[in-house]
Amino acid sequence: MHVLRLSRALALFAVMTALTSSPALAGGKSVIELFTSQGCSSCPPADALLGKLVQERNLIPLTLAVDYWDYLGWKDTLALHDHTKRQRNYAKVRGDMNVYTPQAIVNGVKYMVGSDAREINAALRNHPSSDPEIPLTLKRDGENISVEVGPGNGKATVWMLAVTSKVDVQIAKGENKGATVSYSNVVRAWRNLGAWSGTPLKTSIPISELKAKGADAVVVMVQNGAENSPGAIRNAEIIALR
Repeated sequence: MHVLRLSRALALFAVMTALTSSPALAGGKSVIELFTSQGCSSCPPADALLGKLVQERNLIPLTLAVDYWDYLGWKDTLALHDHTKRQRNYAKVRGDMNVYTPQAIVNGVKYMVGSDAREINAALRNHPSSDPEIPLTLKRDGENISVEVGPGNGKATVWMLAVTSKVDVQIAKGENKGATVSYSNVVRAWRNLGAWSGTPLKTSIPISELKAKGADAVVVMVQNGAENSPGAIRNAEIIALR
């Protein structure tokens, strides 16, 4: 048993080392969206993996809690129906309608089981480069967060996400009854900052508005497509509000 445990530990260490050295978007960060649920018994390992990935500087791992397992006896305290719609829109764009938890989507284009570190690593290393990165600057400007998107080609949507860095939840019912699960980079709210079609875009968001959502960080993503047709993420950045 000890040998088996050591082998698993070494395998996990190797995977985490590979993830640490994985290339991100050129100059930006790669985004990992984890669709998860407190009512899903197979989700805690994926939630734990995401908590480790948060430590990697070139990654923006995000927890997107969905609500479609609420009927199993426990209503997810972090779920947003917008996350359920986003996951289904991804599946619609792919044409497979393959929706489940835990599901990870890397840079808006590749999906896999959210607890599969090797598949996540493979997706990070093979990020498609057909769409060039769109310049993005995210910084604090007094009591506001300033967002600047530079010039380029194509059409995309600029998204602002209010994020809470860590939330511990005691689950009283359902498949994870009795468990306390830690969730990292929990998305609490979305805001469409506008459509981008090659012309530079500049805007700002009051920090007070973000904190009112319970956020202690903000993520901005420039993503191909519209709300109902999400595509490749062409740049993303995260900044703490503290």
